[in-house]
Amino acid sequence: MSICFDLLSRTFSYRFPTKIVFGIGSISRLTEELKRFKFEKILMVSGPKVSRTEAYSVVRNFVESTGANLAEFTTTDAEPDVPLLNSLASIAREQRPEIVIGVGGGSSMDLSKLASALSVNGKDPISYFKGEPVPIKGPPIITIPTLAGTGSEVTPISVIVENGVKLALVDHNLFPSLALVDPSLSRGAGPEATASAGIDALCHAIESMMSVDSNPVSDALSTHAIELACSYLERAYCNGGDLEARAGISAASVLAGMAFQATGLCLPHGIAYTYAVKRSLPHGSSVSIAEPYVAIFNAPAIPGKISRIARAMGVDTYGLSASDIGLEVAFRILDITQTLSLPQTLEDLGIGEHEIEAMVDDLITNHRRFIIKNPRKPSRDELIDLYTDILEGI
Repeated sequence: MSICFDLLSRTFSYRFPTKIVFGIGSISRLTEELKRFKFEKILMVSGPKVSRTEAYSVVRNFVESTGANLAEFTTTDAEPDVPLLNSLASIAREQRPEIVIGVGGGSSMDLSKLASALSVNGKDPISYFKGEPVPIKGPPIITIPTLAGTGSEVTPISVIVENGVKLALVDHNLFPSLALVDPSLSRGAGPEATASAGIDALCHAIESMMSVDSNPVSDALSTHAIELACSYLERAYCNGGDLEARAGISAASVLAGMAFQATGLCLPHGIAYTYAVKRSLPHGSSVSIAEPYVAIFNAPAIPGKISRIARAMGVDTYGLSASDIGLEVAFRILDITQTLSLPQTLEDLGIGEHEIEAMVDDLITNHRRFIIKNPRKPSRDELIDLYTDILEGI
């Protein structure tokens, strides 16, 4: 059996300082966990829809029971932009919280990390996304997902949109101190949100394994995340009250996040960034469109990895070439996205062939970091062919 890395010629590192409390009903531990910190002021960060949910009320009640001075920022957006970032910075710098709690999906948890950092670092907020270091670690961050899949609960990563381009900030000072993951909080998420967020966990795990910086630790995490996502995502979508399924996809989200925060992501995410914002498409849905075709494209370059990915997905690889296995992985992803009623081609988004070259140039110019992490480096012509395949479908 071939292995997916060479321990004789590579050195890798893995860092993970976040404490994870996971389990159905674990939100009841919040008051106890808060006692680990010294605080008088708490800032809760969430979105307008989540802040009106029962899950948010439960969290808020636990926070208020501590007697803390509570401030709330509840205007996060699925694609937070620079004006929203500046508004958050103003509130964080005015309030100077001693704990920041992010409640909701990926953007709410991303912004909670930024609120912490911006409360103690005074430069132009967008400058930190353009190379300015984050020299001072902010107050402790607690992430509480109410939707499973993004992995943001355990990553030191935040994403902002500037002029239609997604910018990412990755800094160890953004690591949450605590991720409190109670799968029961996601029961209120509808099927569409469950599908888009949940498929993101599967894509994260697959891309972490494909990444040139994958390692034994990340591969172990990714493999189990793939198994969980393939076992439970469709169940969670079909029956939102299925707590076993909710727990399974919540665990997949955590494990995939722990993996890709160390390895980075590759071509499917970069491709998705070239159309997701313009088409107002949920993040996971945009990535899952590209994922099957990149699996086919990458397979010949990663025969050992693609076999492991396939087996984790329940695909029989006996006697198949790497290219054939890549095709079977693609078919399995497409089967899942069909069940989830997610778009499967660029044509489904109303994108035409005349838009391909502009998207390829956007990828090369603005999202090259994903190409760098990809195990097979595509030429511009190969990217045009790849986008054409994604446009038309298998």
